[in-house]
Amino acid sequence: MSYFTTDEPTVTVCMTGRMSYGPTNDGIPSHVLEDGETYAVPQSEAKWLVSADLAELA
Repeated sequence: MSYFTTDEPTVTVCMTGRMSYGPTNDGIPSHVLEDGETYAVPQSEAKWLVSADLAELA
């Protein structure tokens, strides 16, 4: 599953933490990447998530 809108190639990661993001009007993020779930994310985002210890390459 991917919430990202980009033409950048994706990488599959398994989240080891939780991250929320996206536009919000009421303080609730529009998307959440949940701990233990697998997502297809752009390569640059995967690099950041792994370096921040929020994900592992699947």
